[in-house]
Amino acid sequence: MLNRLLRHPVRIVLATIVLLFLLYEASVTFFAYSGDAYVTGDVVVLSAQVAGPIAGLSVADNAVVAAGDPLFAIHPTPYQLAVQQAEATLAQAKADLAVVNDDVAAAEASLRSASAVDQDAQAALRRSRNLSQDGEATDASLDNAVRDAAKSSAGVLIAQANLTASSSRVAAAIAAIATSEAALAKARYDLSKTAIAAPVPGRVAPFRARKGDYLQVGSEVMAVVTDSNRRIIANVAERHLSHIRPGQKVWVTLGSDPWSIHDAHVVSVGAGVARQPGAQNVVPYIAPTTDWVRIPQRFPVEIALDDWPATLPYHLGADARVLIRF
Repeated sequence: MLNRLLRHPVRIVLATIVLLFLLYEASVTFFAYSGDAYVTGDVVVLSAQVAGPIAGLSVADNAVVAAGDPLFAIHPTPYQLAVQQAEATLAQAKADLAVVNDDVAAAEASLRSASAVDQDAQAALRRSRNLSQDGEATDASLDNAVRDAAKSSAGVLIAQANLTASSSRVAAAIAAIATSEAALAKARYDLSKTAIAAPVPGRVAPFRARKGDYLQVGSEVMAVVTDSNRRIIANVAERHLSHIRPGQKVWVTLGSDPWSIHDAHVVSVGAGVARQPGAQNVVPYIAPTTDWVRIPQRFPVEIALDDWPATLPYHLGADARVLIRF
């Protein structure tokens, strides 16, 4: 039998290929393997929230930082001057309000005085009319009383108009104070953003920013790689997706620790991928080609180690290999 097979090596090769294919097809009903996996975690990217040149850097590449440690600073002088200007504007607005309040008080006093004069003039007019009817007052004196009463009534109207105008200026002055307070708060906020501190503990990834570099608003300066939410992202062929469920057991080997097998479990399966790069920035894109060979579409599967060893270094982006048991 063996001699006959050896006389037909082509049959042996074909039989071996068929056998290996059948073994592979049988294995994929129980396991899914992916060598296209990597280590990831939470990364906090720090950007400039105000524009200006970098005044100083407090950390170096790969520095370990705690939450609140200073990282870099933008030259604060323009923002300090803006705060001083806003404080002066607010002080002027408050002074203007005090002046307008004094004007209101003066207008109220003028109105009271004009009302008193008008009351006297109206009383004098009534007396003149009574005397005129009795024949005890001349027409000239009645005319004078009418004139004085009309003049005093006009004075009341003028005083009321002045009070109304002063009250309107009070509302404008109060609005100016509110605007100045908002401008001062914005100036102080901008000043506070010239000194950037680490929001979380971690390690500073290598960066290229240097002292004197001018930053625009939104310019990315550096990133802090945190120790939280460490996980493996494995790109798994779509043929396995119907078998993968959260909680399934996974064996993982890491590129930084290639001879150790770590227990892990499936956390989630990617809901979808983009078919073209940049088509949907919030959906991951996984290139379906390797050199000149097009491989099946793959989907990201999130995997968490059951227990990350304390002695195992954490390197963001490190390679990994996973074997998922269905």
